[in-house]
Amino acid sequence: MSLQRVARASALRRLCLGDASLLQTRVTVVHNQLARLSLASSAQFPTPLVGSVPPIHAQQRSHSYATDSKPTKAKKSAKKPARQLTEKQKEAKEKKESRELLKQLKETALTPPKKLPQTSRAVATQHKLNELKGQSSSRSPVETFKEAVEQVTAQRLAEADRFIEQAEKNRSTNEASYEAWLNQYTPIQIKQANTARKHLRRLGHKKYYGIHDERLVKAPLSPYLWFMKERHESGDFKHLTVKDASMRLSGEWKNLTDAEKQPYFEKAGRDQERYREEYREVYGEDVPMPKSKATSP
Repeated sequence: MSLQRVARASALRRLCLGDASLLQTRVTVVHNQLARLSLASSAQFPTPLVGSVPPIHAQQRSHSYATDSKPTKAKKSAKKPARQLTEKQKEAKEKKESRELLKQLKETALTPPKKLPQTSRAVATQHKLNELKGQSSSRSPVETFKEAVEQVTAQRLAEADRFIEQAEKNRSTNEASYEAWLNQYTPIQIKQANTARKHLRRLGHKKYYGIHDERLVKAPLSPYLWFMKERHESGDFKHLTVKDASMRLSGEWKNLTDAEKQPYFEKAGRDQERYREEYREVYGEDVPMPKSKATSP
């Protein structure tokens, strides 16, 4: 065989071997890519192989899961802060509370029966007032009342026997009706009514005077009040005004020694014991403890 044929045969053999190797390499690459695509599209293996690019449909599915899921609401750990009221709302709230308090105080205060005129002058004025109302209705109530008072004074009707007798009957009627009304309530109810009436007077309702009831327990006197009572009973201050007498008594009390004050403290102690016993007996409960005053730090 010539040298040229040998060289041509060697070159041909190398070419065939190179094409076969290249073909095998391409087939392997294709198989690997198909395997990756199969694994990426499989539901069991949503994550692609390391080093490969995730397929588009996998990215879309992952994004849709994130957007479709509803975020869970955080549990409320603390209460909402109280809503701040405006000045107008605060004013309306205070007025409402004042109306409710006033209504409750008036209900607790009770309402005694209305009294009939108890003096001859009052009876005569009422009689003349009714007479004038029947004569003319064009005058105002103030003018009619003023004229009735003037006629009673001018005619001296208050001295008439019939009006004096009617006044006495009215007093008896008033006492009987008041006593019957009073017995409808217990002493503790009357005591509570007087407390409510005292509060109403402080609010400007002057007509709510105290209800007189002999069953109520009298409050105990302090040592100084026992001293004032004794000095007033002596008659040494009859010629003095209330203001001057009070100044004199205050000065005398301050000048007393502890030994001189001791008898009045003993009287106050016995009076306090009397008050506790009567309070428990009449009201059915013990004397309430005094409220302690809050001390600022």
